[in-house]
Amino acid sequence: MKRLLASLLLVLMAVVLVLTASCGPGGEAAKTYKLGFLGPLTGPAASWILPIHRGMDKAMEEINEAGGIVVGGETYMLELAAADDRYSPEASVTAVQKLIFDVKVDYILGPFGPTCGSAVRPITEENGVVIFVITPAGVAFPIGPEYPYTFAFGDPMEFRINCNYQWLGESHPEVKTVAFIGQHGPGAEETTSYVREAAEAQGIEVVATEFYESGTVDFVPHLTKMLAENPDLIDSSGSSAALAGLIAKQARQMGYQGVFAGAPIPNAAVLMAAAGVENVEGFISAGTARAEKGTPEQRACYEWYIEKYEVETWGGGVMWGSDWVYWMAQVFEEVDSFDPDVVVPALEASEFEGLLGKMWYVGAEEWGIAHQKLVSPIYVVVFQNGEWEPVASIEVTED
Repeated sequence: MKRLLASLLLVLMAVVLVLTASCGPGGEAAKTYKLGFLGPLTGPAASWILPIHRGMDKAMEEINEAGGIVVGGETYMLELAAADDRYSPEASVTAVQKLIFDVKVDYILGPFGPTCGSAVRPITEENGVVIFVITPAGVAFPIGPEYPYTFAFGDPMEFRINCNYQWLGESHPEVKTVAFIGQHGPGAEETTSYVREAAEAQGIEVVATEFYESGTVDFVPHLTKMLAENPDLIDSSGSSAALAGLIAKQARQMGYQGVFAGAPIPNAAVLMAAAGVENVEGFISAGTARAEKGTPEQRACYEWYIEKYEVETWGGGVMWGSDWVYWMAQVFEEVDSFDPDVVVPALEASEFEGLLGKMWYVGAEEWGIAHQKLVSPIYVVVFQNGEWEPVASIEVTED
């Protein structure tokens, strides 16, 4: 009998704790506010985006455990409403309609990439739903005053490339010339201009530029032209980890002894598998913090992730997803509203300090709207002994 009473008491205490956690400061029941996520949760692209989804879920759980957020005098618990688009523009359209009309969300992190972003933007803009497309804005995904509810959520390629060359200029003064190689298309041509500007700012001359077609795996014809110019550096910014690895491997086989660089940071395992670890030793890149070797907060995030999920699925997107949720919660409470027409101008003017460091938006002076560029610290890393070693954290100062 005593054991039964003790068990019942424990159950009663657990129920009280749950009810208390779901109540506001005055004891009233908390409401629920849903934030949306749209991206590939299944399919080949899921490995890129699942960490972002998991980071969002982590942040909401932490916020709710701390009592939720207070907006308009009422307490809200956050809930994640996720939709899988399998990295397909057609599926993105169907998924965003579900989030808007069935779930009735006002804010969506996603979709991923300029193609899916462009597919859903007419729908979200027409309905006043704020989306944060997971891509740097630019030629492939322009943002201007005609898209007041669309934000780009990704540090721009130009910032990463600038930081690469800033560190190169300081740490590798022997590098005087560079050859760039990228996939043919507007994105690569835009990246080329960033490389040229960043290199010239450090006194490095661009001596060759080559564009390969989609599906290329034999880079010898391109490398033959590039190596004829005797570059000190080969830059493959914008190429996938696998292609950057193949470029490096084939260049080494042709006798190239110089430095490799590229942004964003390629997946280490994929880079090694394509190139062989000896061929990419010293590869320089820039992008999101390496959490496993970062600040105590970043390391704690990494350790939480690998304890809950497989270490092989880790990605810096965990921190992006977490920071987005905390940033939105901060702005909601600051303006005391969920109304997009109140939140958007406040978000444009706000700053947020999270796992990735200080973040804010710029672009109003250049494009007429501060949704174009997300500014955050850029981390420069060097590939050493099969893994990325952080060598510098560079604060982007553009305003």
